[in-house]
Amino acid sequence: MEVDDPGRMHFIDSLWMDLDTGEAPIAVGAVLEFSGRAPAIGRVRQRIAEVLTSAVRLRQVPVASRTGVLQPKWSDAEPDLVHHVTRETADDLGAAVSRIMARPLPNDRPLWDLTLVVGYAPREWALVWRIHHSVADGEGVTMLVGRTLDMAEEGGVTLTDWMVSQALSMRTTGGDDSEDATGSPMDRALGFARSAVEQAVTAAAMTPATVRGLLRLHPALPSELTGTPSPGRDWRSIHLSLADVKRAGKAHGATINDVLMSAVAGGFREVIVANGHDPADRTVRAVMPVSLRRPGDARSNNQVSMIPIELPVGEIDPAARLGAVVRQTRQGKKSMVPAVVGSMSEMLDKTLPAPLAEAIVPRFGWAFGWLSDTLVTNVRGPSEPLYFLGNEIRYLSPIIPIGTTLRTVVGINSYNGSVNISVTGDGQHGRDDKVLLDGIAMTVDMLQPQ
Repeated sequence: MEVDDPGRMHFIDSLWMDLDTGEAPIAVGAVLEFSGRAPAIGRVRQRIAEVLTSAVRLRQVPVASRTGVLQPKWSDAEPDLVHHVTRETADDLGAAVSRIMARPLPNDRPLWDLTLVVGYAPREWALVWRIHHSVADGEGVTMLVGRTLDMAEEGGVTLTDWMVSQALSMRTTGGDDSEDATGSPMDRALGFARSAVEQAVTAAAMTPATVRGLLRLHPALPSELTGTPSPGRDWRSIHLSLADVKRAGKAHGATINDVLMSAVAGGFREVIVANGHDPADRTVRAVMPVSLRRPGDARSNNQVSMIPIELPVGEIDPAARLGAVVRQTRQGKKSMVPAVVGSMSEMLDKTLPAPLAEAIVPRFGWAFGWLSDTLVTNVRGPSEPLYFLGNEIRYLSPIIPIGTTLRTVVGINSYNGSVNISVTGDGQHGRDDKVLLDGIAMTVDMLQPQ
């Protein structure tokens, strides 16, 4: 198992620091929902304290290079759990998560917090994890949070232990080639097969699908879905049946991922219509993170690339929309775009001085709106229940940050028979977020076999 490197940030880690404008932290995380009586806050702090020795990044702060040339360095700083692990009462869970997302994460403390939320429903409670994106990507956050979650009610093997063992088993047996996985074994291995420049040139030259994928990143005018996010955050979630999603996919010869991307397209179509625009003959440009993490790598850093997706919102018929997604994803599986983008990150990590990165990245953050209208994450989680302090998790929903010109993003996570879909928007467009989620649910329902 590879462990956290106590040294300097990589380029992609420090990039998230540079993109953080201070309006709301660029933090990723999860909302864990439970039934029953909530544990005492002291017991929650005790559980977190038990895993801090193995979760290096939860005990560190970023420190700028003295010369200003190198990327920031991680430095040890013991967290004050009274500050980092808190309890609050709320009338609505989504509103509570929205408020939590807007709170600052001071750089002089380790960049994370955990909030126990109670009061929003009888005998229900939640844990809201927030970890700055400079600390970890989505899979890295899972590795960190997973150290506190057990695979059995009585404890024992943690989720992180299980994930590492599964990954090592896949590496030994040849891997899981399921087309519904986020990223393929090939995608994850490519970043370590050749030098950055050689890999990028070879991929672009040899694979027509790669060229087509890169062309999807062409600049275009910002759309009605993009713009500088307003203050505040709006987080909402829904929980769908994984069996329903599978049933829709089987009825139309599509994968789980295809159905979900088609549903997201249906949701954005509803948003466009609700705002008085015509979605005909257009697509919504999206990017999807793809993991480049090697099997058994438990480091809580950023090892992710991006692949472009065009959501066919112009298709009025849900089945036709799904067919368009299927055709696109089949082409995308031949693409090496994630490897090329990952190579560029590696090259910048080795060549771009920290002052230049700090000067360039914030000023060109608006370019995201030229390349994409939204971001969609889709991560397959455990099919078995997880436990925290002996309490079974009912739902596990992602927290995805917005920023630059992307003011609406979608996070999808499957877990124990459910598909948990969350939308993050800014404080001004909460109505759009509700329309988006309602449209996603409606599309999955319309794709069910008659």
